[in-house]
Amino acid sequence: MNSTFWFFGVSTAESAMQRIYPLWMTELGIGSRLVGVDFPLDAPAAEYRAAVERVIATPGSIGGLITTHKLNVLAAAGDLFADLDDSARLLHEVSCLAMRDGALHGAALDDRTSRLALEALIPDGHWDRGGELLLLGAGGASIATTLGLHRAAAEGRPVPTRIHVTARSAQRLDEMRALHERIGFTIPVTTHVTADAHEADAVVAALPPASVLVNATGMGKDRPGSPLTDDVVYPTGSIVWDMNYRGPRHFLVQAEARRQERDLAVEDGWDYFVYSWTSVVAAVHGIDIPARGELFDRLSRIARSTMA
Repeated sequence: MNSTFWFFGVSTAESAMQRIYPLWMTELGIGSRLVGVDFPLDAPAAEYRAAVERVIATPGSIGGLITTHKLNVLAAAGDLFADLDDSARLLHEVSCLAMRDGALHGAALDDRTSRLALEALIPDGHWDRGGELLLLGAGGASIATTLGLHRAAAEGRPVPTRIHVTARSAQRLDEMRALHERIGFTIPVTTHVTADAHEADAVVAALPPASVLVNATGMGKDRPGSPLTDDVVYPTGSIVWDMNYRGPRHFLVQAEARRQERDLAVEDGWDYFVYSWTSVVAAVHGIDIPARGELFDRLSRIARSTMA
């Protein structure tokens, strides 16, 4: 009997993973099927709890991946987990469900996968050029990214000299600040409440050359538009990264239009997407999928082949 790998999302039937997962399983020699479970945004807690109970109770269930509902699932069903990893406890969210010996284990992997994606797109020595990191948006993706950088700094890895974070209101910035205080965050952080894209433009224009700008707002995928205007002035020699791998992604269109003029490197979220899924697939199935090398490249090519 094939195992069951669950996928909690909003519209999972439309996800590319419905095509990619079976091909990955064939490549890895694993018998497993992907089952999507859809929730509206901020569904009732009882729905999240019932879905987690279903994961635990279904024969052959091995766990799964959670996208949009990471915070809500843990809030509604936290007592159903035998344990949580450090990141899940710090971030108050769970992205990976893994069944082991009949018990459910939870993990939050976004801090690791965002770090892998950043390290893949930032050339060696880039931070030595004096650039800073701008995270547009202070939601879960940005908070997880800072946690990954905190761990990189503790390992002596290159990190930016300063991080800037924007948000439309102070609440998420306060949540990030509280986490940083708990973990003893050592990288200086400047927060900016930006009421609109014009105010975000001003933050971008004040950055030093060779900075890294990240769209972590979800704009361009979950909702239309960009956190910046078309008139934004990019710091020269910077890297512009959209965490989204699909959708109109006007943030990337804006940067592409200024690529030559401002000497920009423009990156989409494809590697981040593949890191996110391969990390959970590896954890749930109990296999090793290195973040670099032949196997990762092969799985990435297989995934890209479904996007044509």
